Amino acid sequence: MAPQVWLITGTTSGFGAEFVKKLLAKGDKVIATARDTSKITHLKDADASILKLDLLSEQTVFDKLAADAVAIHGHVDVVVNNAGYSHFGTVEEDRYAQFLFPRPEKGGRC
Repeated sequence: MAPQVWLITGTTSGFGAEFVKKLLAKGDKVIATARDTSKITHLKDADASILKLDLLSEQTVFDKLAADAVAIHGHVDVVVNNAGYSHFGTVEEDRYAQFLFPRPEKGGRC
């Protein structure tokens, strides 16, 4: 079976980073994404392609990223939307803005 091409979001740490390593070890091709690509250079060293992706970007950024990803290997077989963040709090105490903008520079607390 030919290697599959995977596009995985949120590969800075945790499940995303481990998933990239396992897929590369089995011979698949991986396009790893992160908000800060300097945090995933070790994945590039392991033979993954890397792209910058911030999930709070405008649609035009996503459109360009999709085109850039396809250009790397000619296609993408599987997309894993792994990016996310942990948020702890109660409904009574949290504000709506904290769910929309989780990063401190956007008004959140994480």
